[in-house]
Amino acid sequence: MDAKNEPGSSASNPAADITDNLYANTGKLPVWRTIARAWAIVFRRLNIFIALAAIPMALTWVVQFIGADLVETWQLPDRVRIVIEEPFRWVFWTVFSVAWHRYALLGHRDSRAVFQFQLGPREFKFMAYGAVLAIPLLLARVPLLYFGDQAGDLPVPYLILVLVLVIAGITIGIRFSFIFPSVSVERRTGLKQAWGETSGSGWRIFWASFLASIPLGVMDRLARELVMMMEPIVARSGQSAWENPLGHWMIGLSIAQLILTFFFTAVLVSVLCIAFRRQTDWEPPASTEMVSS
Repeated sequence: MDAKNEPGSSASNPAADITDNLYANTGKLPVWRTIARAWAIVFRRLNIFIALAAIPMALTWVVQFIGADLVETWQLPDRVRIVIEEPFRWVFWTVFSVAWHRYALLGHRDSRAVFQFQLGPREFKFMAYGAVLAIPLLLARVPLLYFGDQAGDLPVPYLILVLVLVIAGITIGIRFSFIFPSVSVERRTGLKQAWGETSGSGWRIFWASFLASIPLGVMDRLARELVMMMEPIVARSGQSAWENPLGHWMIGLSIAQLILTFFFTAVLVSVLCIAFRRQTDWEPPASTEMVSS
């Protein structure tokens, strides 16, 4: 067997990408090297990405399609669509996020099935922490949902409130971020410990995450905006998206946008795993079953 394809080698094991001497627990988190390594962890293993993301992506797309159809059929405001879709999107995103955390940190996935989808206590605990830490960002969305189409003309006090809540949400999210890899690999920890472990590294984790996500984030946003522009045009045509030629493009773009969102997630999770592995005393178990392809 070629050494580069042996289980546990850097070519087959993302944990090796994280734990080599470049990321020894010394000094500060190297932002640009972390970004490069995070992208490598994702894009060198597209088969693993597909195995872990395929079912969550497919289910998310079905929910989005149903939500759009309900809004169009019943002439409901877009904010209702958000309420319908978000809980399901959160569940499916969590399933993928936990799976990718585990793959990046442990070096294997948890199932020999072609496509993996696991939803259990670990994922619900992940969601519970996420819901608590997301409260400032969720509150920031309230004025945007309330003003709806006029959200772009928010009164100054509301605009300041949204800005403060977003900054608070990002700060809280970064400082407590190590709770997510800990929960994913079932490491005993808590919010106080997670806060302490990111001490002195918060800004570097933020910049590594932000800069690593820019290319995918820009493409994701562009695809999302194009889909939103096409939806009313297709709706006014009196044809379904499957019958309208522009609708075909809209469906294709919506799928592309969803794929970009999951790649975006995988890159951010990989950045977080590198920072977590470097800044904490956690070590992967000595013996774990390898399912690396």
